[in-house]
Amino acid sequence: MKFCIVGLGRMGRGIAVNLLGRGHVVYGYDVNKSVYQSLTNLGLRALNDASECPTDVDYAILALPTGNEVIDVLKQLHTKSTILDTTTMGIEELNEVLNTVNREGLNYLTVRLEGGPKQAESGTLVMFVGGDEKLYRTSEEGLRQLGTPIYVGSHEQATLLKLISTSIIIANTAILAELMPLIKELNLNNDTLMKALTMSGADSAQLRTRLPWMLNNNYPESFSINLAKYVTEQTIKHATNRGKTLPLLTTINKTLETANQKGLGRKDFSEMAELNQ
Repeated sequence: MKFCIVGLGRMGRGIAVNLLGRGHVVYGYDVNKSVYQSLTNLGLRALNDASECPTDVDYAILALPTGNEVIDVLKQLHTKSTILDTTTMGIEELNEVLNTVNREGLNYLTVRLEGGPKQAESGTLVMFVGGDEKLYRTSEEGLRQLGTPIYVGSHEQATLLKLISTSIIIANTAILAELMPLIKELNLNNDTLMKALTMSGADSAQLRTRLPWMLNNNYPESFSINLAKYVTEQTIKHATNRGKTLPLLTTINKTLETANQKGLGRKDFSEMAELNQ
């Protein structure tokens, strides 16, 4: 298969590595040309501009910062290929994107990713997919090159499910970060601590993944605090528009902002644990 990836940041780069490792032809573009070298060594065909994505690729994958960048790229693609948009965005941004999709007559699927750069690189992402079901069915083979797709219905459903899922991840991580001083007061070795907690009702994916990062004060590049803040803000905004309040998530959002102001979370938002050290 042929793919064109626009956006080679943490997730886009991982997706490129995975697809190249599977033997696919992969074109790629990013505004930061310094990311090209390691990928071109693997076989990436680097582009000077998003508009250079070949028209004969099977899939164009967007992995961009926000919906604003997505709109700009959609106007440049000029392709009838299926567009798999993995960009995290809020509902209002999505509606603006869909207006562009409809105006340009594009084949477009919302593909919201669950997992980080490691899963992107290994091809083990989980994807919440929204859009036309027939287009989804004809795109399953391509989607399965990235991981496990789950068709959830409309673009809006896939987008909101992603916001909810990520908000739960952020909230789970926030309580682990808040409890770090008490966890360290236990004076247990990390193996014993992790065994006890993962065998208890407190077990969670974030406990297994991010708690060791906090214990060792060693944070890999995963999900930045700016992106975490964006997700919580978009989730709160959507709830407010629906006449709902989210007091716990609002408090967590303020904690993320405090950590961000202190320069924490460039690699991963779980660095907010450093606030309590």
